[in-house]
Amino acid sequence: MIARRESLPGITEALGNLDGWLLRDGACWLVTRHPSRRSDHRQQDRCRALQVLADHAAWPDPATDGSDTYCSPLPVGALAISGRQTVTVQEPDGTVRWEHRHETWPDSPDASGACTPDPAGQVLLATVAGPFEPGRTYAGDICRALDLATGEVLAEHVLPSFSATYAFQQFPDARPEVLLTASTGQDGAHCLLIAYTAAGLEVRPAGSAEEPYAGLGADGVLISQGVGGGYLCRTQDGAADVVIEAGETLPEGWVFAGYTPGFVDEKQILAVAAEEQWAEEGTHLLLDAHTLRPLAELDYPETPGGSAVPLGDGTWLTHDEETVLRWATA
Repeated sequence: MIARRESLPGITEALGNLDGWLLRDGACWLVTRHPSRRSDHRQQDRCRALQVLADHAAWPDPATDGSDTYCSPLPVGALAISGRQTVTVQEPDGTVRWEHRHETWPDSPDASGACTPDPAGQVLLATVAGPFEPGRTYAGDICRALDLATGEVLAEHVLPSFSATYAFQQFPDARPEVLLTASTGQDGAHCLLIAYTAAGLEVRPAGSAEEPYAGLGADGVLISQGVGGGYLCRTQDGAADVVIEAGETLPEGWVFAGYTPGFVDEKQILAVAAEEQWAEEGTHLLLDAHTLRPLAELDYPETPGGSAVPLGDGTWLTHDEETVLRWATA
């Protein structure tokens, strides 16, 4: 294997955040945060040479109160930020294009929204708290479609989740749907496919996927990793689920670890295995993208860490402290 490396301060913390690695508009982004700014490092998968970071953009951090935010790069260099009470779009120079204020989750400090442009680049999809009305049952959190140019609410849909922690991911082949994961702690998770159409927002379950850790492939394929790392599951519309159990595939007592399994290319999936799900070191495995059958164990010059980020173009990222490494098999 060969690798290129580049220093990227904040990468260790970033890969523990829900927006630390994003697929947007056909490019992969690494999102790091710094005391005085938010910096989004873009990893394009169309590079001719094996390089690590193909582009870089930085924006001021609007969260002056230290609150958590979820960020998403937008077309033409803008940035969307989902906060506890607002969704904001910033221009490349940091000026605010628009701000959308919304309800917050008063008694759920772990609940947090997320946002993404739809694949057509028409709207910003954002998850927010629904209205809390005294004496009435809370109906659920809301997904809104906001006009990217003005912030106008074009459509909204009540979700089946309550006070959840959200994340959006796009598919690599520009499908009209995006994946929304809603984690509700001990109550489990929802995986939903969301599309904005002329009729409004269409929301449907993502097959049998029920875990917040999911890698996306072409043709609507999802590879989900069970909470606790006990199994991997391949889900696709019109096809039977494929499941491999850690107890039947890995050494005794081991689990699937790291953040998210994902596609190295259309034929191979990269997953990490270790004695504990959040172990600092792990074994990196290539699996068949259709059967999930183990194909090979990756042989690094040094023991790899417990996470890897497949990019879908035959390469993947690992990190060593504050250094990012981009690998290829040849």
